[in-house]
Amino acid sequence: MPEIASARLSIRPALLPSGPHARVLDVGCGDGRHIAAAAARGCRAVGVDYDPGELAKARVRAGARPIDLIAADAARLPFRDATFDAVICTETLEHLPDDRSAIAEVARVLRHGGLLHGAVPSHFTETLFWALSPGYRDTPGGHVRIYRPGDLRARLRDAGLRLLDLRYVHFVDSLIWLRFCLTDYLRPKQAATPFEAAVMLAVAQQRPVPTWRTRLRQAIPRSRFIAALDTAGACIWPKSAAFVARKPRR
Repeated sequence: MPEIASARLSIRPALLPSGPHARVLDVGCGDGRHIAAAAARGCRAVGVDYDPGELAKARVRAGARPIDLIAADAARLPFRDATFDAVICTETLEHLPDDRSAIAEVARVLRHGGLLHGAVPSHFTETLFWALSPGYRDTPGGHVRIYRPGDLRARLRDAGLRLLDLRYVHFVDSLIWLRFCLTDYLRPKQAATPFEAAVMLAVAQQRPVPTWRTRLRQAIPRSRFIAALDTAGACIWPKSAAFVARKPRR
């Protein structure tokens, strides 16, 4: 869906290492928005995703920027210990059945002193959306857990990572997802059979995507007012919790 695929960055690219000798890994790179930002800093950028279709999108998004893309399991990364100066992992851990193994793998391939730049859905917004929408909560491949700050800190600590910073982001995204969840909550008719559900989905996919959501997202970097609204609103109702964690130096 275009307005979801065009989601804004959850990390601060300026905090990533730069230069040809720096190595950055994006675990669960998806359509490539974060790995493209890393490659723009001139580093050796590597993206990993379980879905080859997402890797194809990442290749298109990266354009002429040199990046390496690998289909792999986040819980079994095909890299040696301490290979990367920084790791990105955004909006991925909440989808994984075994998030603890994935975090341990991130810690393993990260060099000592290196940073993990991550993001997960914020717990209070996620709790509301789970309550409103069975579709949001139960969709195959969707979110399988809610991370409260204490839970996230503990999981990172168990993998040997220390949480340095936690901030809330993406107010506009929370509004967009609220619209989807309310639509699911208020719809009067449930599909009676799997076939009927498939027909309803096919019909919905043929409808033109409403443009206001896409335009609103695209306006954030261009409009100081909307950008300020997105930042201020995230203090009250964010979609994501962005964090930075460090692998301690020896």
